[in-house]
Amino acid sequence: MPARIYMTGPQRDALLALPEDETTVVRHHSLDVNDLAAINSARTPETRLGYALQLCCLRYPGRHLRRGELLPAVMLDHIAEQIGIDAEVIGGFARRTPTRYDQLLAIKARFGFTDLTKPMRATLRAWLEAEAVGLTNGRVLLGNFLDELRFRKIVISGITVVERMAAEAMHAAENRIIADIDNRLDPATHSRLDALIAEKTHDRQSRFSWLREPTPRVASASLVGILDKIALVRGIRTPAIDRRYEPRMEQFAREGVRYTAQAFQQMGSARRHVILVATLREFEATLTDTAIGMFDSLIGRAHLRARKRLEQTVAASADQGRDRLIRVADVLEAVSKAARAGGDIAAAVAAVASLDTIDADAALLRRTTRPGRDNAISEIGPEYRTFKRAGPRFLKAFTFEGRKGTAPLRAAMAILAELDGDWRTALPDGLPLGHIERRWQRYVVTDDKIDRTHWELATYSALAGALAAGDIWVPTSRLHRSLETLLSPSTDPVPAQVSDIPDPHVWLDARAAELDTALLKVSGGLTSGDPALFSGDRLRFPKEPKTDLAERDDGRQFVRTCYNLVPTTRITDVLSQVERWTGFTSHFGHVSTGLPPSDERSFLAAMIAEATNLGLSRMAEVCGVASRRTLLRMQTWHMREETFRAALGCLTDAIQAEPMAAWFGEGWRASADGQAYYLGGAGEAGGQVNAHYGRDPIVKIYTTITDRYAPLHQTVIAGTAGEAIHALDGILGHESNANLSALHVDGGGVSDIVFAVMDLLGLDFEPRIPRLSDRRLYSFEPPKRYGRLAPLFGNRLNRDLIVNHWPDIHRVIRAMRDRTITPSLILKKLSAYRQQNSLAAALREVGRIERTLFTLRWFKDPALRQLVTGELNKGEARNSLARAVAFHRLGRFRDRGIENQQMRAAALNLVTAAIILFNCRYLDRAVSELGSRGVKIDPALLSQLSPLGWDRINLTGDYVWSDGIELDADGLMPLRIPDSYRESMSR
Repeated sequence: MPARIYMTGPQRDALLALPEDETTVVRHHSLDVNDLAAINSARTPETRLGYALQLCCLRYPGRHLRRGELLPAVMLDHIAEQIGIDAEVIGGFARRTPTRYDQLLAIKARFGFTDLTKPMRATLRAWLEAEAVGLTNGRVLLGNFLDELRFRKIVISGITVVERMAAEAMHAAENRIIADIDNRLDPATHSRLDALIAEKTHDRQSRFSWLREPTPRVASASLVGILDKIALVRGIRTPAIDRRYEPRMEQFAREGVRYTAQAFQQMGSARRHVILVATLREFEATLTDTAIGMFDSLIGRAHLRARKRLEQTVAASADQGRDRLIRVADVLEAVSKAARAGGDIAAAVAAVASLDTIDADAALLRRTTRPGRDNAISEIGPEYRTFKRAGPRFLKAFTFEGRKGTAPLRAAMAILAELDGDWRTALPDGLPLGHIERRWQRYVVTDDKIDRTHWELATYSALAGALAAGDIWVPTSRLHRSLETLLSPSTDPVPAQVSDIPDPHVWLDARAAELDTALLKVSGGLTSGDPALFSGDRLRFPKEPKTDLAERDDGRQFVRTCYNLVPTTRITDVLSQVERWTGFTSHFGHVSTGLPPSDERSFLAAMIAEATNLGLSRMAEVCGVASRRTLLRMQTWHMREETFRAALGCLTDAIQAEPMAAWFGEGWRASADGQAYYLGGAGEAGGQVNAHYGRDPIVKIYTTITDRYAPLHQTVIAGTAGEAIHALDGILGHESNANLSALHVDGGGVSDIVFAVMDLLGLDFEPRIPRLSDRRLYSFEPPKRYGRLAPLFGNRLNRDLIVNHWPDIHRVIRAMRDRTITPSLILKKLSAYRQQNSLAAALREVGRIERTLFTLRWFKDPALRQLVTGELNKGEARNSLARAVAFHRLGRFRDRGIENQQMRAAALNLVTAAIILFNCRYLDRAVSELGSRGVKIDPALLSQLSPLGWDRINLTGDYVWSDGIELDADGLMPLRIPDSYRESMSR
């Protein structure tokens, strides 16, 4: 732990800065009667004002008022107003040094202020160490320490002293925690922990390295391997940890997952053991989620293979249909002739075809002539071998808890675990069947007998569905915990205040009236309007007017003119300039010390390697600034989800504040869109095939940007995952200061639950609705009330369902608003819930109200449709920039682990944000240059500019840094002035 806590210059200066905002000034610098009595004891106006200023400064920020210090106007005016003196008299007091010192001594004596002496420091160290036990961020401890000093009326002599005391307390607390936990470990546990890094699974890999290997391909052997890892972790048998140590244990785990076995061996034994304990706890939770995810993937693959077999069978049946029908006709003819002649029917049939062939023909004919949809369950039997060994092992590895309605399923799971895949043991009597879905029933029970294969597969399939829906959960999992635990992760069971939750009846009355009015208005307009708006019983949109071609050409020409002035540069120099403007790399603190990267160019090279999909090895060969090991060190210790999020927030704020960006949007809208990336190499094992994108496995990067093109958030999702559950992550989970109140998505991001959550959070959800005819309308009144709209209605809204679950709905909203849970996690559970789950159903009812209201707006308001389309087009254009940046390896991700893919996506988003900021700043200068040369600029053309151009930025292969770039006072390179401009300038 360093002797100082890392802070940027502005952060350090802000700790003891005089307040400049009115709220803080009023809070800390309001004077009471006793204060005014003391102040009025001074004889002159200037000494009274000086007395008041020194008193207020001692209270907040808690230090002496410095000689010649510039006072914020809001602070000076507020204090002067309270004592009835003109603030201008301060100049007279500032010139009289003895008076200042005399007053300071009098203030300290009268109000009880003391200096931070050495004996006082010893007393405060105990408080600091106790406070530091539950903290991992030294800046938080320092802030708490300053508040404590102010509370105790101890004058802060300077930030250096208190900063060193806080840093020493952090170090002492860490040593205390390490010693305490290590003393609780018995010698046997010490030996098992040491063996974890000393013993090998094979010649070149330690057991510890084996534990953190990425997830292999989807296979039953992979699931067994994950369960073997969980068994190894649990076999270490580590003791329970004091809850106060949890933040520090999480910090140790973040370090531990990055250490090599050799690095562990070089540590002191106590620190090594404690970090290993923390890391193993992290491994158990991660591996639990991985095992459940693998089990779900195996179930999904089993159903996919069954569908493929059914399709192949049906196709083969169609190809051979003619021959089969001829053979059946021959059999029937032979039977008829033999029966008429009194001959041997069996011999006549055998002469045409064997009985096995006839049985197969009969089965296929029955299948192809059966009414209704073919059921792939009929072909799932061969998938049993996948679960025979891995299934019971999976069931015995975890403690499964669930709702009351899952009792039959949990009883079936217990039987499966006990049978352990051994068919020599007969199924017990009274086998549970209440969990069997309807589509499985005729295959599970045939001729009043239980088909064991289908019963076991039906049980595993039901378990996968219950885990996804949250009906069954695993307490040791992070992702698959109970909904109640997710909504109340803290130990404080106090619910939201009653006043925080509006009355459901009042809310519903207002919504019902608004809904009824809107529906009547639209239906009335249709009755007297154009009948061409209907196609049969389906409502359709009027056609949008096309953009004038001349206007479009003018916009393109203006964009080219502006970009022609932007200087040509390398991506390396773009990032260096953006770093100089924003200092975004300071947010990439070391996982242990919190210090920023020591070598800026090496760090940026590692960042570019991730963003461009080049990889560290190739980057080390071409960049010339660092070896692969150095780049790997930068990636390992500085690049994490939280550091990427903080750095992206820094760049987002910078883009939002750019003058040029104000032309692109108002700054309070956001849009989200997914972009598919094909996988290659080892990465293919971690992807899924989405038929929309072809037959190759993919992942999708779901990105949220503001209407000023500033990226807010990104996440990697499975290729087949729905986008709707991730729509809220960006707008609720970013770390920028952007105040967003509207979100736009395309059709893939739409769901009733998202509509409900957005409205209850006080945000506008305005998605693009591509096919209005596929959307149902909902109301509390009978559909016939709304005339021609009646055929478009679904079921009537259930008011009682909403009222009964109103408190639970607001628990969900509160958890999202307070960021105690990731929106996508809870939305995934709620979206997976079956219709009979009442909370999910209640949220859907709320969402249907909001979706109907928005659908009516969408139909009536062409300006809304154009706005939403325009915002979504920004996201699609930004995806083109991202595709251009991540072009190496044919644009295919070769990373198998989700963490590596997340890091690649985060680096890509950060680099695109840097390019956008770079373009904003230079485009602003280009427009100013055009204006200074007398070019008339139509404001409408400015809004058509986009900061997404990359033609002037070399993204390909030239990964070196320029020394001595010519920069002006603003840190900008000179524009590329065409010769025609230079000639006009010389004239």
